[in-house]
Amino acid sequence: MGNTNWQLTKEQRVSAVQRLTALWAFTESGLGGVMHALQIPFTGLLVGGMAVIMISLIAEMAGHNHKQILKSAMIVLIVKAMVSPYTPFPAYIAVSFQALLGYGLFRLFKLNFVSIALLSTLAMLESAIQKILILTLFFGESLWKAMDSMIALLANQFGSIVTNGSYWVVGIYLLIYLAGGFFIAWLANNSLKNMHSNNLDFVLTADGGPDQNLILPSHAVKKNRYKKLWILISAMLVLSGFLFVMAADHKQGWLAVAKTLSWAISAILIWFVLIGPLFTKAIQKLLQKKQSRYHDEVLSTLSFLPVLKNLTARAWKQSQLHRGSKRWYFFFASLIHATLTYTEVSSIKTT
Repeated sequence: MGNTNWQLTKEQRVSAVQRLTALWAFTESGLGGVMHALQIPFTGLLVGGMAVIMISLIAEMAGHNHKQILKSAMIVLIVKAMVSPYTPFPAYIAVSFQALLGYGLFRLFKLNFVSIALLSTLAMLESAIQKILILTLFFGESLWKAMDSMIALLANQFGSIVTNGSYWVVGIYLLIYLAGGFFIAWLANNSLKNMHSNNLDFVLTADGGPDQNLILPSHAVKKNRYKKLWILISAMLVLSGFLFVMAADHKQGWLAVAKTLSWAISAILIWFVLIGPLFTKAIQKLLQKKQSRYHDEVLSTLSFLPVLKNLTARAWKQSQLHRGSKRWYFFFASLIHATLTYTEVSSIKTT
């Protein structure tokens, strides 16, 4: 496909955008499962970060045609609905938010480190805030009261007094995602620089062969859905027990438990039985109407997903030669490089 962005023809740019869109779709529909199989830490941050990098690279390859970001996002959402039909609707909202934000920022400020950093940090903060809101929906104010009590109890053991400890927890949590956003922006900016260089350091070699035991997670998504439900139920019981123990007397304790259980059970039932399925079906129906318009692109993306699964396994295995942030940098850079330069001939040579 050429070694530098400046040497790419129009046809090569179109092909590059298609490959990057496929990698973005794989990020949303399969990368999380593969990362769990490979025991890669910080999966949530990395999946969201990969989406930011793909949006930035697509904007670069598409030139001034920023609408390509929205087109690629539509293809990604269609593939996501097909490959992972049980995906909860907040995941669709996150992808749409990232695409619309990238489109707006790159139109206003062009593609540079500042606009990429804004996209990355805002996308990561949206992801973090979304999780906080969902936790609040499931457990209500009981979660934050319990957290305040727990932190106050721990602080008291060290001779300190801490009030509103939950604010500190939320603040630290948001700071972690904010720091992750800047790290991802750095990765995205360096990925753009690599596209303008003849760097052969990120070429995957035969000794990083694919793990044939890895599978796309579509077969395990429904099982994972029930696993999340059991985690919520377990958390609800633990929270209730803590509130009971921390109560001033048994009467207040039982009232706190009843309030927590009734709120959590109602929220879980409304979310999993009513809101979740209705919104997901509505989104999937909307995407099905768009599917015929992007039929060829969707088929091309679906056919490339197994290739990306193997490239991801090889990139992660080969990244073991590096440590710390260098490993993440190599993983992202080599996976992107392999995605853009993959051919059937190169596949035969490295297997």
